[in-house]
Formats: sequence, structure tokens, C-alpha cells
Amino acid sequence: MQKRWHIAEKAPVEFAAQVGAHPLVGQLLWNRGVRTPEEVDVFLNPSWEKHIHDARKFARMDGAVQRVLSALEKGERITVHGDYDADGVTGSTVIINVLREIVKTAGFSLDQIDFYIPHRDKEGYGLHRDTVPKLKALGTALIITVDCGIACVEEIALAKGSDMDVVVVDHHNFGETVPDAHLIHPGLPDETYPFKSLAAVGVAYKFACALLATARERGIAIPEGWEKWLLDLVAIATVTDMVPLVGENRVLETYGLKVLNKTKRPGLRAILEMAGVEPGNVTSETIGFGIGPRINAAGRMDHASLALRLMLSEDMDEARDLATELEQLNKMRQDSTKKMMVEAEKMLDEQPGKIIVLWKENWSPALVGLVAGRYMDKYSRPVIAVGFHEKHWIGSGRSIPSYNITDAVKAAGEGILTRSGGHGAACGFALEDGKRLPEFAERLNEHASSIPDEELIPLLQIDAEIPLSSVTMENAERVAAMEPFGMGNAKPLFVSRRCQVLSCDTMGNGGAHIRLSLLDENGRKMKAVGFKMGSRLLEIMQKPELDIAYTITINEWQGRRSAECHLVDVAPSKR
Repeated sequence: MQKRWHIAEKAPVEFAAQVGAHPLVGQLLWNRGVRTPEEVDVFLNPSWEKHIHDARKFARMDGAVQRVLSALEKGERITVHGDYDADGVTGSTVIINVLREIVKTAGFSLDQIDFYIPHRDKEGYGLHRDTVPKLKALGTALIITVDCGIACVEEIALAKGSDMDVVVVDHHNFGETVPDAHLIHPGLPDETYPFKSLAAVGVAYKFACALLATARERGIAIPEGWEKWLLDLVAIATVTDMVPLVGENRVLETYGLKVLNKTKRPGLRAILEMAGVEPGNVTSETIGFGIGPRINAAGRMDHASLALRLMLSEDMDEARDLATELEQLNKMRQDSTKKMMVEAEKMLDEQPGKIIVLWKENWSPALVGLVAGRYMDKYSRPVIAVGFHEKHWIGSGRSIPSYNITDAVKAAGEGILTRSGGHGAACGFALEDGKRLPEFAERLNEHASSIPDEELIPLLQIDAEIPLSSVTMENAERVAAMEPFGMGNAKPLFVSRRCQVLSCDTMGNGGAHIRLSLLDENGRKMKAVGFKMGSRLLEIMQKPELDIAYTITINEWQGRRSAECHLVDVAPSKR
């Protein structure tokens, strides 16, 4: 299906010169809301010394740090309570690592440090009422929640009533009431920390930095700069949790990738081995497609504590054993998701409306979000997928940019759902009476009927229209300087018009991909590759000229580097 193309407005002519950038780079910066020389400096030249904020700028940081160090000095038991996704696992690893380092250096007991991650299906997200007495029975005096906790007002009150203090390290949305705890959260209304968009692992890293700074002031001799070796973990979840890669996140990700490519952490080295990635070749894409899904597979298919133990492992043999177990879970996740997709495909004939609503009793609630996301990408429609576990139907939704799926689910689910939440692009919900699912689907279809037809055509946000002759190594390197790519800094997309097609054929298994030879306006041949576009071969062969939407990449082969186009979409040229 050909997509809608929206080409960004041109930046003011004088902008690039004002910020000292090449005109192409100036356009890309303008499109990303980077407008001042200071913002350009952070984006193009991220500096640890200039652009990282002091962790102790968090309004409530000092109280939280003092409480943790007091617990360590008194020999009190600390339990790090994380979430079961990659952000929770890596954030928990950051905090456990720093606590262990302080304990070992100061001569305290390692037995003081414990961790707990809830089971995704059996317990669900966050700190639960039933967990509080379990931790109390283990002797916990201080709970540190990571990537959860800010909405657990009653549960934290229960912990406080059981003589357990709580530090909340989180970045999620919160309600009108916040917990009575030490809150480390960049988005609180009265928070003084200048950057608001950290992932939970970023907040955990800031907490770790503040702990170390105060520990050093107390004479605990941890080497300066030790905390930078935690940045490999920060790099992972800053990508997987899809926070915007701008401002301080861009600095953390840039330096985090440097550390990740040199990581000495046995768990990460074992994961890279399983993913077939050589240290030194890790990018944000590697994280998104290779590392993140493997860490998340533990919580989806079994228990996230496996991934946490892998991240904490200090022995390469043990790490390889755990990574092998994780790899098996990841393959199970892939196989289960494929099976669910096949079953879902059979239901599509019964989906006449503008929203797709799918459910099956044998579907795992841990995987329905993946199914919803893939079908949303494939059909450019809002998608709801629902599975069943222990008397509860649990669903997940993904949506197109113009349709708020959380609002839709809340409206359609009134009187049907037992809980729901999320944001415009994604939601989660639960219900107990499966007999009401058809009614819920009917209400959703009615709600979605107002979506304009054109909104259901996939939209490409194009950065600039340029001549094909602009695809040069110089410009490919300028584009590469915009890395790392991710949320808030998508890989730049370009359009070139009236490109002459010299030849076109397929490549890959079953002809899944296409390979084109194009002629630019100066008579130069240009190679273009379209991954997963093999089905459009005949369409392309019938057109002597094409408008192409593409990214500019650097191809390296046998020591030679060249610029090439990676196609995203094509359209017949109009004269």
C-alpha cells in the first residue's frame, strides 16, 4: 500500500547559517524542534561535562539518598522492587550494582541487598498489597521501587504502616494523590530537575550518581567515574522505553552506546553473542531489535528475574547459561506470536469497521500487545487484542497518531472493564466477563467510525525533498552525525522526484526485497534497496520514472564505503 507523504515545511533560509550548520543538517534540526545554538550544540556535540545535569538537582534527592545510606549503615535490609520490562530490569540492575559497590567498599554486608520483580501474568504491574507482607516477612526495612510505584498510593501506605520506608524511582503518569514516600520522579509538579523525559533507567542512574557522590563525601572510597560503567544499561532502556532522544537523553544514549560497545558485563556480552552482534557494532537499532526483545522475553514468557539475574551475573559461564535460557524464551515468544498472528489473520474477515478487535482464550496476555502493534503497523488501523489468564481477560491496544486508543477504550468499556489505562498510542485493560467482549467490540467500532478514511492510510513524515544527486557520501555522513536515532529523532526521510528506473529485480529469500538501479538528473547511477518491498516489483517495473521516499545510508563492502538509498515507499512520477 502506498503511503501518504507529508513533507516538512522548509526551515528559514537563514537558520542553518545562524546555528553554523550545513543547510541539509539545518533542515533536519529544524524539523526536530532544535532551534537555538545551545540546543544545536547539545544535539550535534553532546558533552558529558557541558550537558549532563547534577543528579542532586532533584528536589527530593537528598532525603532519599540519606535514607538509603542510613539503611546501609544500620544493616537494614533493602529490597529493590523493579518492573518486568527492559526499563525496570536495567533500572533495577543500576541500583543493585551501586548498592553492592557501596556495601563492598564500605565493608557492609551484601546480604542486605535483595530484589523482587512481580510475575507479569500472576501479579501484574507495580507494587501489590500481597507483596508488602511478603517483603516484611523477609525482614525488609526499605523498599526501592524502580519503573513503578508512583501510582501505588495505597500499597505504599500499607508498607509504611508495616514500618517499611519506600523510595520511588519512576517516570510514569501519576494521579491526583502521590504516595507518602521519597519520590524521585522528573515529572512531579514541583520538581526542580531541568530535564523531564528520562526513562526509568535514566532516573535510576541519577539516583545512583547521587548515592555515590554522597557516599564519597562520607569517606567511602569509590573511584571517581565508576558510575560511567553503568551507562551500558542506561543506553538499553532509553531506546526500548521509547523516550525522546533529545536533550539529556541524547547525551546519555551517545555515551551509553560507547560503554555498551566496550561492556565488560558478562550478561550483556552473552546476549550480544546470542544475537550475533560483535562488540563495537552495537547501535540503537541493535538495542531495539536484538537486545531489548531478549530482555523482555523473560517477563513475557516466564519471569523477569531471569533477565535481572543475567544482568547481575559476574561470571561468563553462568551468564552464557542464563543467556541460553533467555534465548530459548525469546524463540518461544517469536513462535507464540507467529501462531497468534496466524490465528488472528483468520478473524480479519469479521472486522468490517475502522478498528480491529481480536480475542482468543488461548492467547497469552503478555503477547497481545505485540500482536496489536504488528497489525496496527500492517493495516494502519487501531488494533485491540485480548487474551485470557486465570479468570481475567486482559487486553492491549495500539493506535494510529490521530486516534486516542485509551480514551476510546474507556468510553466503550464503561460498565464492562474492571480497569484500563495508557496514553494516546497504547492502552491496557482487563475484564472478567468474556461474554461481554462482542458488546465491547461493537462499542469500539461505533466509537472508531468517526475516524476519517484518509487517516487510515499510513503517513510518512518526510524531512525534505532533495534531488537524487544529493545522495552523496558527504550527505550520508551528515545524516549519520544525527545518530543515535529513536523516538523524537527518527532516521531522516527524503523524497526525490522523477527518478529514472534503469533496472529492478528481487533479492533475498523468496524475492522478499527489491533492488533498483536509478539514474539521477546528472546521469549518475544510484543503487536503491527496498526491504520487504518484493511484492511491489511488477508495479515498479511498469513505471519508467518514480518518486521515491528513502533514507540515506552508508554501505560498507570489502573495505569500500558508498552512499545508497534504502527505500521506504515509491509512487509513480507525475509530469
